[in-house]
Amino acid sequence: MFDPLTADFDSEGLARLRRHEPVSRTPSGSWFLARFDDVLAATRDPDSFIASFREPGVVVPEEEQLVNEIPRPRHGQIRRIINSAIAAHRVSRIEPFCRDLCQGLLADILTRGGPSDLLADYVMPVPNNVIAQLLGAPPEDFLLWARWSDDVVQGSYPTQNRNERGEGLAGAHPEFVAYVDALVASRRATPCDDFITRLINTEVEGRRLTDVEARTQLVFLFISGNETTRHLMANVLWSLANDPSLFAQLREDRQLVPAAVEESLRHDPPIRFLMRTCTVNTEWHGQHLCPHEKIAFGVASANRDETHFEDADRFRIDRPDPRGHLAFGGGPHVCPGASLARLEARIAVEVFLDSVASVIPVHPGRYDPVLVSWAHGPQTLEVELVPALPV
Repeated sequence: MFDPLTADFDSEGLARLRRHEPVSRTPSGSWFLARFDDVLAATRDPDSFIASFREPGVVVPEEEQLVNEIPRPRHGQIRRIINSAIAAHRVSRIEPFCRDLCQGLLADILTRGGPSDLLADYVMPVPNNVIAQLLGAPPEDFLLWARWSDDVVQGSYPTQNRNERGEGLAGAHPEFVAYVDALVASRRATPCDDFITRLINTEVEGRRLTDVEARTQLVFLFISGNETTRHLMANVLWSLANDPSLFAQLREDRQLVPAAVEESLRHDPPIRFLMRTCTVNTEWHGQHLCPHEKIAFGVASANRDETHFEDADRFRIDRPDPRGHLAFGGGPHVCPGASLARLEARIAVEVFLDSVASVIPVHPGRYDPVLVSWAHGPQTLEVELVPALPV
């Protein structure tokens, strides 16, 4: 039985679901939405479908709910605080920092010569350092909380709100929590012109975040700013490394880079599916969904829906509506970091094209997927790079 929640990215299996079982039961008992229109409609109904990877029956204290699982109206308040802090900091400030970072990383790779793993040497340091810059964390600590982020994502806390070490985020990942709490406490004592200071001081509808709420949302931003952006960058670079014609086309015309980033988001979304908990009795395509049942919004399947995308399984940068995909979700819970992720991926590709004359994959066509079920990205990308001649 095909399982869209655990199988490798299987475009044929997803196509069969879209044709014959647009709403299906998975072997784990969750429901799965396969079609674009259904996923889009469901993302726009957060009252009926609460965002959560938690297992049924797991209750999380209100202050410890991640922003994507907070119900309305509190979600709107927390989201506006986060959006205000991001807007005040202005994501565009990050561009020079990100470009300098990418140039330095690629210069090191090209100076060293020989085979290189672009995931370890180029991709992973970028979102880690950028989110550190945005949030005001010491950049020298990025390896620490990058490891902590991976520990959270790959462990049982996201589904069970606990692990073998303890209950809740503080019990399950005490080092990560202590680190973030120290950042919050330092901004309380000595405010700075940075994101954390704005996050804890921004007031919406007469309320500010408590220290626990600030900690929870900062952990969420550390993780989401690291994990999904890493997969986005890796997928774009994998396509460039394995498609010489695409690489040549983008080297010839940098104005095509944003379209290539969007097509990568559509064709290879960093998040394959979004988990939700149904809160009402509802019916979709003849299937009856009950309260407390889990349902997966099939983002990767929706983005390959033949009724919305011509030649849906092909990577094409000439699509009339490049952003008409669901890689960042939709509705009120659309990803708050979408603009930052797009910026990082665009700059990483532009610098790569400026610095590299040609790229030779060590294992052409091989895609080793990450081991996180909901994520879509390669674990490694081993290449040999030929440097571009100085202009």
